[in-house]
Amino acid sequence: MSTLIYKQFISKSSIILYTIASLVLSVLLSSCSGSDGIVDLETDGSVLIDQIESAERVFVSSASIPAASQATFRGDLADSYIVEVEFAKNLGYKVVLITDNESRVEAKSTVYFSTKGRKLVDRKDKRNSKRNKCFQFVFPIDFIMPDATSITLNSKEDWILIKDWYAENQQVKERPEMLFPVDISMEDGTIQTLIDREDLKTIKDSCKKGKDKRKCFKLVLPVRFTMPDATVIEVEKRADYKLLKKWRKANPKVKEKKILNFPIRIEFKDGTSAEINGQKALEVAKKAC
Repeated sequence: MSTLIYKQFISKSSIILYTIASLVLSVLLSSCSGSDGIVDLETDGSVLIDQIESAERVFVSSASIPAASQATFRGDLADSYIVEVEFAKNLGYKVVLITDNESRVEAKSTVYFSTKGRKLVDRKDKRNSKRNKCFQFVFPIDFIMPDATSITLNSKEDWILIKDWYAENQQVKERPEMLFPVDISMEDGTIQTLIDREDLKTIKDSCKKGKDKRKCFKLVLPVRFTMPDATVIEVEKRADYKLLKKWRKANPKVKEKKILNFPIRIEFKDGTSAEINGQKALEVAKKAC
């Protein structure tokens, strides 16, 4: 009799434990799963991305991407354009993008969407690094479009203005020209002024190599620039750099570059300074960085 009771007790205990385990597993699965698959795509879509990468894919038109993804292309991806789209059946989309946003580490990158159009969050740094930002632009920033009109971006949401321009001018292939100087914000919150594209290249090269992203040196104000029409613009304080952009916006078809007037004084990151008497000496200082 006692043996029967013991067996019944063990049986009931097993059922209770099995039920509890099932409930726990159910909760775990529901917390980790979404409508697109087992992985919670809101927090980590890396598993599904791996499956898309290893699966057989076919090229499809950009119109094939679900309508649900359009909000992303007018939000987080407002600064990017679709180059090509590949589809993996029952898994999702691999989308190659290019961007005019030069704060990105690379102009070309890849993003992924589920079959329902949800942008997948990629936690793998090596694959995701190309879309990382090297720095943040300090808005406003200005662009000269191929038709010589200008567009001013006052916030990151305004990248859509450039995309809309190309949607209305689909025959145009030439990309817009960003106007220098531009201010950028670094990870430590410091603001730096990039005088020209060469400054931008230096910053981005440092970013790609994992080095200190700050400029090697800065110009000690005041400095003067001679513009292509022979006018001279003096920059006495940081805010005066906007005078150079104002001139450029008023002369959008002029391709000649402004000339920095020497002698100038530069200040290095360590606080030391030096006088520079010509372009060659300036190049030497840049190479010494």
